[in-house]
Amino acid sequence: MKKQPSTAASSNQARKLTSARGEKISAVEGMMLTPRMRTVLAQSQGKSGDERRALVRKQFAKTKA
Repeated sequence: MKKQPSTAASSNQARKLTSARGEKISAVEGMMLTPRMRTVLAQSQGKSGDERRALVRKQFAKTKA
């Protein structure tokens, strides 16, 4: 008999946690992005993770007066 591949292994490889999937999961839990955060993430589309984190920090970090 041939051994059939397990469905758990193949389904884990095919799915990735994208922004859209993460947003759907968060919506089920009752969490949503604020309009301000949605704008920041839209501006950082296509940039590296470090660049995105820097933009978020810049937007939300308290400035010393």
